[in-house]
Amino acid sequence: MKKKEDEFELLNNLPEEARDPEISKDDFKLVTKDTTIHEQKFQTKPTTFFKDCLRRFRKNKSSVVAAVILGLLLLLSIVIPAVSPYDVSAGAANTGFEYLEPKLFNAGTGFWDGTRKYKDYSVDISANPTAKTDEEKQKDWWPNETFVRSAISKKEFSDEKYTDYVSDFGKGGFLRHSILKSIKEEAEYAELRTQEITDVLDLSKETVLITAFDTYDFDKIEKLPDEKLQKFDSDYELAKVGLDLVAIDMDGDDEVKTYYPIIEPKVVHNIGSAVSSMSEETVNVGDALSESGETRTKFERYYFAVTIKNERDEQNKSSLIHSWTFDVVGNDALKAKLCDYVSGDKVNDGASFTDATASGRETLYLDQAKTALNYGYLVSSNAARQLFMSKGYFVSFVYDTYEAKLGTKWKERISVSDLDQWSTAKVTDKNPWGVKLMEYNISTKKNSSGKYVLDTNAFYCHILDERCPLAQELRPEDIYVDPYGISKSNPLGYEVDGYITMYKYYGYEEMPKFLLGTDKNGKDMLKYVFDGLRWSLLLGIISSAICFIFGLIWGAICGYFGGNVDLIMERFTDILSGIPWIVVMTLVVIHLGSTFFSFALALCLTGWIGTAATTRTQFYRFRGREYVLASRTLGASDARLIAKHILPNAMGTIITSAVLMIPGVIFSEATISYLGLGFRNLNSLGIILSNNQPELKQYPYLLIFPAVIIALLMISFNLFGNGLRDAVNPSLKGEDE
Repeated sequence: MKKKEDEFELLNNLPEEARDPEISKDDFKLVTKDTTIHEQKFQTKPTTFFKDCLRRFRKNKSSVVAAVILGLLLLLSIVIPAVSPYDVSAGAANTGFEYLEPKLFNAGTGFWDGTRKYKDYSVDISANPTAKTDEEKQKDWWPNETFVRSAISKKEFSDEKYTDYVSDFGKGGFLRHSILKSIKEEAEYAELRTQEITDVLDLSKETVLITAFDTYDFDKIEKLPDEKLQKFDSDYELAKVGLDLVAIDMDGDDEVKTYYPIIEPKVVHNIGSAVSSMSEETVNVGDALSESGETRTKFERYYFAVTIKNERDEQNKSSLIHSWTFDVVGNDALKAKLCDYVSGDKVNDGASFTDATASGRETLYLDQAKTALNYGYLVSSNAARQLFMSKGYFVSFVYDTYEAKLGTKWKERISVSDLDQWSTAKVTDKNPWGVKLMEYNISTKKNSSGKYVLDTNAFYCHILDERCPLAQELRPEDIYVDPYGISKSNPLGYEVDGYITMYKYYGYEEMPKFLLGTDKNGKDMLKYVFDGLRWSLLLGIISSAICFIFGLIWGAICGYFGGNVDLIMERFTDILSGIPWIVVMTLVVIHLGSTFFSFALALCLTGWIGTAATTRTQFYRFRGREYVLASRTLGASDARLIAKHILPNAMGTIITSAVLMIPGVIFSEATISYLGLGFRNLNSLGIILSNNQPELKQYPYLLIFPAVIIALLMISFNLFGNGLRDAVNPSLKGEDE
């Protein structure tokens, strides 16, 4: 040690002739400026694998947003079904809450307020026969029996205008009888016909007259104003149109139709769908048949039809019929079915018409429905019916679905059981507050005639709490007393009518709000969607976890060992993957039922194959790397090489496919639900979409919200998987931020 120190002493190492006597040993001192000896100072800090992954994941902003969205959806799928009081189980039906629109704000704000907008809705403004002006008529307007007047606001009436579709309260017009390209192959004729008649017709003894058969001729069309001509559809061509008596005879077990021309078919003029007039004169059916050389006069099964010959070309064909009326002499039964006539206070519209709107309806409304003896007088066979130039009034308005369903209504009957529950302080299904909401007394007595009447002296009704469902206190006129007293159908001898506030009747203190609306069964869509999301996520996570673990093991063995092991295992995989997944699903559901377990099992039977293939590819990629060979040389076992050296390096790609497996499972479940193989006793996003698919046109919100959730899941899982791939990739470890 002493020798080493002397080697660094400058004075001792200098030759004698070079020493300066003025310089001493004390003038030199060894100083160490840095205790750490290295080429360059480290710029990184020590960290763990998890922290390093988290840092890299945070660098991908889209993945962070996706993770937040997935976390929020997962949280909502747990919290909302747990705290929401509404029943959305598979068989639940909440009467009175059907088809409520999404609502967050109060009605009238115009956005997300539980209202629907109706535009140009056909209305009857002739309900008040004494009204002389449109303003007076509009005071009593009424669309139809499905609307509640108190729920309608912001009414805007249109001027009288024409329509080309069936309008409940339209007047006049022409019936367009059309044979369409879509039904060309179904029959030789397209028919607008009466119903089949079985009253025997003997033309040798009875007379049937066609008193009017008027189509629209070319000259009339040329004189129409432009706004009416715009209703014609240029996709229609000339047609051969005739009027026939069609007899139905039996040939063994087969029906045979024979067409007997009454008015010969001819090619008619056409502008769009309009045709020329064929006949406006009275035609005797018997004479017309005789003139054509037909000798048959007796028919047992038959009908009358306006026919268009099916020429099986590529064009639509149609005729416009303005009127078609009959008269029958000598056969009262046939007259009752074919002719317009009045019998006492009843009106029979028969098989004829002069109002195309009435003929185009499948049902009749209001007064017509009350007086018509036969309302199905015209039917279409292999043809379509539309209207042209029907005239009517229309209104646009805003309809509050909550007021209509849950507002104050005249309830035809109020059960005494309900009144008793409201009158006690016990908690019941109709009195969830356990507070005495009202008090009343209803009793009957016999009058001088010996009949039962209401005892008005003892009668009273008082509302004690604002939560009482009664909108107003009962009055004596709201009580119907059976004059004959107690009976089986009326065990108390009286019945009660009155106004009820429906949301209070269902046990709510305030008008409820459903953020996403309700479906046809009255289920709250907010809870319904997130309850379905919960089961869909549970199915996706469990199935994906099982498929991931099994696929990882299978693929690791194939890729690491290779050779015959890989060859045998891959052939088994090929056979299994060759079976269509829908077949596997169907077989499992048939044998095990549509349960959560059977769905998970069907998904796991073949779902692991993708993960196995990805893992196998990655193991083939990394098993020959230098660090793997070095570890094997140092004596590392196969298990250690797989778990410690190859798998961590391959995990980035594998984990991405595994994460994307979850939305894939959810999407597969949604797809299979459309085929009727969905869950039976559980909700899922696929079941919700399947059940509400028919409602897309009228209630689009029923499909929009679950579809948005599925879209968010697919996009978020994709972005989250990309971020996770970069985070767990060992080759990126230690990168600068």
